Amino acid sequence: MAIRVDQWIGAVALVVLVCACKTEKPVEQKKPPPLVIIKPQKKVLTPEQRQALAFPADLIAQMELAAGGEAEPFYRTVIMQTENLRGEKDIETRKLAGFSVHVKSGDDLIASKRGPLRARGYLIFKSHRGIGKVPDTVTVIKGRNSYDILSVQGTEATNYHLDTAAIIAWLKARKQDGTFVVTGAGAEWVEARFVKPPAHMAAFAKMVAAFAPDVIRSNETIDDLVERMEKEKGFTLVWD
Repeated sequence: MAIRVDQWIGAVALVVLVCACKTEKPVEQKKPPPLVIIKPQKKVLTPEQRQALAFPADLIAQMELAAGGEAEPFYRTVIMQTENLRGEKDIETRKLAGFSVHVKSGDDLIASKRGPLRARGYLIFKSHRGIGKVPDTVTVIKGRNSYDILSVQGTEATNYHLDTAAIIAWLKARKQDGTFVVTGAGAEWVEARFVKPPAHMAAFAKMVAAFAPDVIRSNETIDDLVERMEKEKGFTLVWD
């Protein structure tokens, strides 16, 4: 059946009018997924680990009370002699060696607990230096010689070809200049506090700077290092 032109035009106009009258749906904007921040949970020292350490319960409790928080396990890296399918004979593994707590000022806690703990056969030291609002990590291990701290931490200066034994040997040699105790150590740093300061601090500072050049900060001089050592009543060795 033929459709008249005027009927066809009317039909088209009707369709256009209907489409124009339709309410346009707003474009749905996809909301971005919520930002989820996952904070790593601190690994609290478990009852099994406390039993394995066999540290006196009152010792751990005193440190937790002083820090205002629960103790965490502290591990040392141990090289095990073994052989696998690729012929490798040395593999690294972690061994529970003590416990740690987090405090705003590790120096104060170490100074107050070092003597009593050492009398009981334990060493306390700063195993991580906090920066800004990040607290210090203070660790307790078994031992009677503060050089054991470097051995446990595996302190060395690979950029200067110094292993742990070489650093300990240097520290022992400095005992002829002034007495001190190691109060902190990490992979590439050592902290010590004077028991009896060196008679010639400037000469001592030069030896420190020669052995650990990175201890000299930007635009610092030996005189600045001397002033810092006198203020801190000790010295630091740093190898970046």
